[in-house]
This record gives sequence, structure tokens and C-alpha cells, in this order.
Amino acid sequence: MSGYEEINGCLHVDGVSLKDIAAEYGTPTYVYSASVIKDQYNALKGAMERALPADKQPKLCYACKANSNIAVLSYLRSLGSSLEIVSEGELKRGLKAGFDADQIVSTGVGKSDSEITACLEAGIHQFNVESLPELENINKIAGEIGKVATVVFRLNPDVSGGGHHKISTGRTRDKFGISEDTIYSAYGNASNMEHVTPLGMSVHIGSQVFTVETFKTAFEKIPAIVHKLRDQGHDVTRLDIGGGFPIIYKDEKLLDLDNYAEWVRDIILPLDTEIIMEPGRYLVGNAGTLLTRTTYVKETSTRKFLVLDAAMNDLIRPTLYEAYHGIEAVENRDAPTTKYDVVGPICETGDTFSTDRELTEMKRGDLAVIQSAGAYGYCMASNYNTRGLPPEVLVHDGQAHLIKPRQTVDEILEKEIIPDFTKS
Repeated sequence: MSGYEEINGCLHVDGVSLKDIAAEYGTPTYVYSASVIKDQYNALKGAMERALPADKQPKLCYACKANSNIAVLSYLRSLGSSLEIVSEGELKRGLKAGFDADQIVSTGVGKSDSEITACLEAGIHQFNVESLPELENINKIAGEIGKVATVVFRLNPDVSGGGHHKISTGRTRDKFGISEDTIYSAYGNASNMEHVTPLGMSVHIGSQVFTVETFKTAFEKIPAIVHKLRDQGHDVTRLDIGGGFPIIYKDEKLLDLDNYAEWVRDIILPLDTEIIMEPGRYLVGNAGTLLTRTTYVKETSTRKFLVLDAAMNDLIRPTLYEAYHGIEAVENRDAPTTKYDVVGPICETGDTFSTDRELTEMKRGDLAVIQSAGAYGYCMASNYNTRGLPPEVLVHDGQAHLIKPRQTVDEILEKEIIPDFTKS
């Protein structure tokens, strides 16, 4: 993991000992490396700068559903990022993190009336529209509050992408986007509406896209549609080409950013539009770890269980997606190895991070990190088993910053109300 290194036998992040972070903030704790986030952002930005003219650089809109902590958003904004949101809550997070509304793109298949209103009143850059009923609703709400919405239409290209079927979004069977034929009718409908301005298309085929050539396949569907729309007299001045770049969890094939940038140059650039991209996991996934402590080592006649204080409520990806996450000790890293089933304390067999994992021998109280947890980790966590959410720590230039405190059980319980009829 870039940003993470062993110093004097102990794992550090950006120069800070994970042992010291555990002593200060307890476990489990999410820890993020600012240097990794910066390196990832600059790598993508640099590839685009090498391939595209200065006046055609893409608007890099971080997909904040991957990790929506306001401090992380603010840091990305300071690096030059814009923002992609999928809810009213994420809109408010983005604005609080200091993004200008015109830096924000709203996507998602089920935009609520409240979300649409909030985005219109803020003055966001555009709505990525995913259905004709949504288009009609945006026009209706915009008319009611005296606004005009800028919209682009999300194409479903029938191109399969994504590292798991639950995060593949570009197939005809998926709920996302609209067909090519519907794009034409949607443009025609929008052109007759008083309170929407159609300016382009978007496409996004999934997350953690292993077969990176599928990006090129999806892009190649765009030019013919753009040319036909223009032949019909429509303006097409924006193309949102999505995200979905893979990160390393185990042995994934990473995206060659220069090749990707060349596809953008050769296929998208000639269409002479504003270019928008939506990197999410790619920017933050490998920046984060879940720091945890061994509660027990339990041995049976057939298995050896490493029982951690982190659980599926803290990191659900292994249970939800059968996802692999690297796991390693913080100290005693040269100890002999053995095989463990690495599990949490929750009363579910599914509360398992890995089986038959070869790790250095560990004992009660030893620290470990679950790697590549910076995306879809904390933001998908829950209070299952009435467990408080872990704290989040962002490390920058040798200093650990608490960016969200640990949630207490009392804070969970104080939100619940006991009706009088239950007290008799």
C-alpha cells in the first residue's frame, strides 16, 4: 500500500505509527492516508494533461458515495476536484466541504422531489437524467420554483462492467440509464420543455471495472449518437464519461491511465464537448485501512479463528460482495505464519473477513489492519448489534487528524423514543 510502510518493525501511515493511532483513538478505527489520495488524484489528472489540450481538460467530479467524510471531500476540493452526488445529503456535504454548486453533478435513478429542489436552488452544474418520468418531474419542479435545469441523459450502453454483478451498471437489465432510442425521444421532449435545457449525455458502466477495455467499448457507442442528435438540431456540449476505475484489493489488473486518456483523446475529444469524469473508489480506496485489534484466538478441532473487534457492521464488503481485503499485522510482522479464519464478533456466520488466510501468528491484543478500506467502508457501516460507528482519522504530513469521533451507544439510544403505551 502506497503511503503505508514498516518502520522499526511497526506499520506506519504517512509517517505516523498505527500503534500510536490505536492508542489515541482505540479500535476499530478507519485510517486514511492523505498522500495516497493526492497521488491518485494527480496520477489521473496528469494522464489527462498529457493526452488532452489544456482547454479540454475534464472536470474530475469525485463520486463521493465512495467516502463522503466532509474532511475527505474538502481535501479533494483543495486538490482541484469537483463532485458527483447521488442524494440531497451528499449535496449538503459537498456544499459544507466548500464546493461551489457549479462544481456538482447529480446522478441516480430515484432523485426525490426534495433532492431535485435542493439541487435547483443551489444551482448545480447538471442533472444526469435516467428516465423520462424523471425528466418530466425535474421540469415540473423547476417550473414551480422559477428555475431552469441543465440536464444530460444517461445512456445505458448494454456494456457489462464492474467487479461484481451488484456493481455492474451498464447492462440492459440494470436499472440505470436509458436506451439509445430513448435518448432521442428524451432530447425531443426536453427541447419542448420550458424549464430544462438538454446539453448532452452521460455513461457509466460500473465500479471496479476489471476488464478495462470495456471503457473503450462503451465510449465507441457515443459518437454516432452525438452526431445523430446534432443532425436532429440538438445541442450536445457536454459528455459525462463516468468512472469505475479499479484499485488493488488482491491481484487486480489496474487501468493504464495513459491508455485510458488516449481513448478519451481519440473517441471523445473530437466531439468537441465539455468532458466530465466521475472517479470515486480509485481516489480513496487504497488510501484507507480499518485498524482493528485481536480479541481472541479461538481454536477448534478443524479451524483456527482470529476474532477481531472489527465486524461486518464496520466493513460489510466481504459479506455483501464476497470481496477480498488484504489483512496484515501492525507489529511482529516477521513472526511465523499460520492460517486463520478472520472473523468479527457479530452473531452471524457471515461476519467473516476471510477464510484460510495465511497471516503472521497473532495473539489477544495484537493489532491488525484490513487494507483497501477507504472506499465503501465507513459510508456503508451500520449500527447492527447496537455497535457504535468507528472513528475516522486522516493522516497528513506526519500528523493524525480526527475527522469523525467514535459513536457511543448512548448516542445511538438517545435517538429512539419509547411510546407511553409500552410503559404499562
